[in-house]
Amino acid sequence: MAIARLGASPTPLDSFEWRESRAAHGGVQTVIEPAISFTVRDDGSLEPTLPKTIRFKDDDGSIRPVAPFFELWGRFQSPHDGSVEELPLTPALLSELGITMRHLAIEVTASNYKAARRVTDAVTGVADMGCSFTARVQIAGDEHARHPLNAFSRHTSGQALLVSPDKPIPLGAVQWIRPRGDAASGFEDVDLAVLRLRFTPAVGTVYGPPRAVTGIDRLAVTGPIDVWQLAGTEEGRMHVIVPPENRILNDDTPWSRYRMVTGLYDDPQPQDGYDGSDDGDSTSWGVVDDSCDALITASLAWRDQRYRCNARVFAGPPAFAPDRRPFYGVNDDLDDRDLPLIEVTRENFDAVKGEVVQLFRRVFETAGSLNLDQARTEALQDNAAKTAATGATEQLPATGGASMTRDDQPWVDRVPDLTPGQQASVFSTTSVRGDTLPFTQVPPFVHSQLMDETVLIDFLRRRHAHVRRLLRPPFGLIGEWAGEPGPEPNPAFRDPRVLRDLLHDMRMPPYMRDAYYVPLSLTRRQYHMMIGFLDLLAAEEQQGAQP
Repeated sequence: MAIARLGASPTPLDSFEWRESRAAHGGVQTVIEPAISFTVRDDGSLEPTLPKTIRFKDDDGSIRPVAPFFELWGRFQSPHDGSVEELPLTPALLSELGITMRHLAIEVTASNYKAARRVTDAVTGVADMGCSFTARVQIAGDEHARHPLNAFSRHTSGQALLVSPDKPIPLGAVQWIRPRGDAASGFEDVDLAVLRLRFTPAVGTVYGPPRAVTGIDRLAVTGPIDVWQLAGTEEGRMHVIVPPENRILNDDTPWSRYRMVTGLYDDPQPQDGYDGSDDGDSTSWGVVDDSCDALITASLAWRDQRYRCNARVFAGPPAFAPDRRPFYGVNDDLDDRDLPLIEVTRENFDAVKGEVVQLFRRVFETAGSLNLDQARTEALQDNAAKTAATGATEQLPATGGASMTRDDQPWVDRVPDLTPGQQASVFSTTSVRGDTLPFTQVPPFVHSQLMDETVLIDFLRRRHAHVRRLLRPPFGLIGEWAGEPGPEPNPAFRDPRVLRDLLHDMRMPPYMRDAYYVPLSLTRRQYHMMIGFLDLLAAEEQQGAQP
């Protein structure tokens, strides 16, 4: 599984790794360090390099795409003792088994289902696949040319095609790399004979019907200060929706007529995440982008059997803060699904401490990239649309204008001191000092001090009860839910049937949303690790000892 990132440059981004660097003042920060990268030669083989610097854009401003490589591996079982090992496939290894490159085949299927997902029938749950578009290529094992992924709409009888075959949408390209039998000078440890495939994503643009020409900014919400003003846009400004050369889509499809909140469709969250929402009657402009998900299948035919394996790649937007690590990534989601909960003990204290330290450093890096004032405004407006605001109690923080102000006791800690004069308001975005983004300034300042391991552990030991209270619980497993939930939340986990568990407040991470447009939490595994770590610190404190 890999993530590709869109970019219009013909030169892919070189590889880099995250490293920790200790600044002159003693703080720890994440930096990027160049790593061994591959250049694809004219004959389809690879040339390894080690760049001295990392360039994210060309001189003309074009963003360099992230174009990942996949290696093809095999699982081999010994005929002697039955042991199994996994090895990267090379022509030499295949030759030992009497297999040639002609026994191999690669198929790549790349699709964009966003519009089809939008027009899923609310009653039947059936999506109109004529509003999706897919590219499919098949590559022989001895073929090493670059193959474009030109996508068009697959459809059934009675469905209109959004994207016609004669005007496809480019979703990128794939290339089955030619293996090399020699080593590159200075890179003798890099095995260039390993079978690899490269996926290069699309340029990152939009497509639409002929009418998707220009649109006018309109304020999506009303109030003293709203989220679009915070973002710096200007009401009434004219924008080009789709470049002229990309106005190639059919304007007579369900996607061209789509409107959210009509009851006709199974609207995904967020509902207004499409061009045309909150503009006039919110009818779609019929616009799509060139991101995609792709399935890569390798097949090996040998001795009357066919062996298959799959890989997946997700092509999304560029990372505009490449030296900032998210505290919650795809890997954390997979760990949450596949690995057991972490039981914190004296024996594994040091190992868990390392994970806790890294988690807080990632939290700091995420917090430094977030406009907390905008996120707070939008989150509290979302609360107001669901229910009347609630004030702070000993059990739960405020969900209205008092959230993260001096009135949000006992939850709020240092925010009132760092943003003096802050008023309790959903729309309040200026303190008496004149700070236009007072909330945004707080998390980086507070969390930067916790980047130092000694300071962090001392803080958690002294304030373990406060930190425990500030952590928003994750959603519980279905087996943990009560048969009939009461009105009050369970303190150990959240339940999507309980309204209060769906409301935003200042608990960590504050005002951020998950994929279902409800308050984000740590993963279940991260949360239980933190609670176990805090419990151990509390127990050691009571015993007068330190681990």
